[in-house]
Amino acid sequence: MPIITFSRQLGAGGSEIAAGVAKALGLRIIDREAIDQAAKECGVPEFALDELSYEGGRGLIQQILDALKTSPAIPSLTEMERRESGIPLSPTPPRVGFTPALPLLSTAMDDYVRMVGMVIHNMARENNVLINGRAGQMLLRDNPEALHLQIVAPLPRRVQKLMTLGSCTQREATQRILASDEARRDYLRRYYGVNWLDPQLYDLVINTWRVSIPTAIQLVVMTQVQRLVPESSPAERRSDFGS
Repeated sequence: MPIITFSRQLGAGGSEIAAGVAKALGLRIIDREAIDQAAKECGVPEFALDELSYEGGRGLIQQILDALKTSPAIPSLTEMERRESGIPLSPTPPRVGFTPALPLLSTAMDDYVRMVGMVIHNMARENNVLINGRAGQMLLRDNPEALHLQIVAPLPRRVQKLMTLGSCTQREATQRILASDEARRDYLRRYYGVNWLDPQLYDLVINTWRVSIPTAIQLVVMTQVQRLVPESSPAERRSDFGS
């Protein structure tokens, strides 16, 4: 059954393509909100999910200070698995004040990213899903059922689209796009050691400057359908050609 991961540059039309593909193939779209909600239910605090999605340039020191003020105790992966299976947890005493033993944000975020990864793996088991972002192309790279897509476009094209959709200035649109690109690039590099724009991470890369949104939707749908059809033998192909 279809499992599709979507990676897209801000302003490249990825959301429109994802919606069209999901409608055509009858897929459930799993976006950031759905992933975050499932992750929170498994014990990932909201501040960590905010950091995973942050597309600005806040300094590490400020992130750490904010984390130390607001973060609850970090659930272990074992605790998370117990929560998913419904096994009661032993009560954890509240954490009060600052102690040197508190993990820095970098260590805490590593744990949170692993937990979010477990959530995505669980959602992928449902099949008939389209997973937007959160490094789905890496988490499911060994899943033979998964089709990995990336939607890109040149910067001027994306700036123009964002200005049209968001009623923002050219400068504001450019800043938002560059910050988004940097956040996505850093996320894949830090947690998975890959270049976000490496075409070898994907089965299909579509440039919406060259390919229209409707055509892109058709390409993805055709690619997915073709993957479900067994390859014919050379003799069968010759027979089909001659008929």
